[in-house]
Amino acid sequence: MPRRTIHRRRRAQGGCLSFAIGALVVAALALVMAIVVTNRLKPNADKLGPQAPGGADGRFVDANNPPVAEHEMVLTAGQLDGDGKIAVLTPSPSPSPEPTPTPEPTYNPDDPYALVRPQPTQEGFLPIFTKAYTDQPQIAITVDECSGAGITRKFAETALQYGAKLTLFPTGESVMKKGMDAALQYCLNGLGFEIENRCFSTTARLYTLNDSLMVSEIWKQSLSVSYVLGVKYHPHFLRLYGRDGENDLRTHTFLKQEGYMGIAGWTYNGSRMEEGRIGNNLAPGNIYYFKSNNDDLERMVVLMEEAKQQGYEMVTLNELFGYEPNLCETGVNVLAEDMPEIREKNIPYYFMKTGDCTWATNLLQRRLTDLGYLPAGSADGVYGSSTAAALSAFQAKLGIAATGAADVLTQEKLYADDAPTVDER
Repeated sequence: MPRRTIHRRRRAQGGCLSFAIGALVVAALALVMAIVVTNRLKPNADKLGPQAPGGADGRFVDANNPPVAEHEMVLTAGQLDGDGKIAVLTPSPSPSPEPTPTPEPTYNPDDPYALVRPQPTQEGFLPIFTKAYTDQPQIAITVDECSGAGITRKFAETALQYGAKLTLFPTGESVMKKGMDAALQYCLNGLGFEIENRCFSTTARLYTLNDSLMVSEIWKQSLSVSYVLGVKYHPHFLRLYGRDGENDLRTHTFLKQEGYMGIAGWTYNGSRMEEGRIGNNLAPGNIYYFKSNNDDLERMVVLMEEAKQQGYEMVTLNELFGYEPNLCETGVNVLAEDMPEIREKNIPYYFMKTGDCTWATNLLQRRLTDLGYLPAGSADGVYGSSTAAALSAFQAKLGIAATGAADVLTQEKLYADDAPTVDER
């Protein structure tokens, strides 16, 4: 924990008596901190609702949860995705300073997890959770897609054998499959797992979608989870397909509006690692990614065996980063709710560069196409070499440094009514 590190730095430089007194103080504070953290990490039973049925040993019992018919959600007019023809708005013309890294957090005795959590890299952004900065022997294992009730139960039963808690990232499409209501209720209420947001569609790339469709992908998944759980469920994390678009300010803006803590990444992708290497990458605070298939289930077993032998605790993301369990509101008719809108319409210019995957890049490419610096059909939201070259040509036309990076000044000039076309002299 951060407190340990801080106290190590504050050890008195003196004789044996001073050293002994200091050691006793450290031990007492560590004991108090352990009690505080333990109390913070205990699940809140009042938020979880009724316990899912199970056997005497807590395992899932199919006899008590017969398969149910495929779910049907009837969305009201206010919940429709739209036809994709919604007008495109350019970023706000009001200038804003180039983002600067957020200062490093300082230790807060009222929040012992302040130094454990990552910080936003730019103003207006949420943190991206790829690792916890802790010396505690804890790791988080996450499972993506949860493509069906059968494979989800397999992962749950395996985790139960190793005393592990999983963080599940099901797509909304998967959530609505037959039997997933009972499986997810058991994982949440019976095993203390955590369920988070993985968008509604399996391959959704939010940075390519207009505002309405982007919001729909996030909101419909959350709606699906709430629907099958029978409560209004409030997720803390969003995971993006392939981690593409993690630096998209529009997505971060909407997630902040909806009360998310941040975007969930990972330290190691277990799907891409050989089984023999997985156990060699154990370290406190690591987050591991697996997909819901049998091959990844075998890889997860290798990791869990090694983690158990080394004394690691396998916890949820909320537990790893010191957040309360996701809130479950009862008595809410989630199907009566309308799809939200992005309340902040004037997202300011912010610094963009090669490698970014953002909606702002998509708009940038459209503008460069309109001015003749890019060919038609180039707008894909990916800031690649052709986009950088086109912007360099535009910057050279203006007589400013041709860096190929979209700083605030360049964007102001690009969206101005008198922006020069590629043919102007």
